[in-house]
Amino acid sequence: MKSRLLLACCTLLLGLFTVTSLTATTAHADDFETRLNRAFELSENFQDEEALAAFKSALELEPDNYDALWNIVMLHTAIGHRQTRSSAEEAHYDEAFEYAKILREAHPEQAGAFFAYAAAVGRKAQSVGARERIRMSTEIRENAEKAVELDPEYSRAWNVLGNWHHRAANLSRLERLAANALFGGAPEGASNESARAAFERAIELDPHFILYYHDKAEFLITIGEKDEARRVLQKGLEQDIHTSDDERWKSNMREMLRKL
Repeated sequence: MKSRLLLACCTLLLGLFTVTSLTATTAHADDFETRLNRAFELSENFQDEEALAAFKSALELEPDNYDALWNIVMLHTAIGHRQTRSSAEEAHYDEAFEYAKILREAHPEQAGAFFAYAAAVGRKAQSVGARERIRMSTEIRENAEKAVELDPEYSRAWNVLGNWHHRAANLSRLERLAANALFGGAPEGASNESARAAFERAIELDPHFILYYHDKAEFLITIGEKDEARRVLQKGLEQDIHTSDDERWKSNMREMLRKL
């Protein structure tokens, strides 16, 4: 009798524990989804600072979540690019880089993880000297190429590759001297033909992304194709605003047109 009573008590306690555990798990998942959805809502309304805080709040509950990590990297790079003080800019780029490392390690099967890492390194490279920038360019290319290897239709990675070829094939005198001194020459394989092809592929995959037109036009101006640059800029200016940076890119494009 006592053994049956003990067994019944144990069964009841186990049942209560299971219900409590399931309830806690469900509540955790619901809370995470609420935080993540709020972060997306803020991002869609171009409230980047608030969205960044919200994605970080979601990450507290799911530290390896792909969406939260990816958006944190992108927001840090975007917000950093708008800063007027170099120290504030570098702080955002440093954070983007740290989160990008976590993202790539947690999601090595995702093209977006390698793109985000390349983007973070690319932004970070803008605030360092010529010597370090040349060294970092290898990381940018390798990660962007890995992204398109995993997903050949990942347009953002193609745009990064376009920028890599643009910059590496048209190094400044100082950068070329640094490359010769440190690495025995400029990065191998860089060409304006590859830059053009990568930019065209990015636009083909996502013809409404304004940044692609901005970056391709910069490249065309570099190589002296001003008429084609005008056409690309005008096409880019026809696109609708989709991100919090699009109006700024359009403003840059209008200025580029004015100078051509």
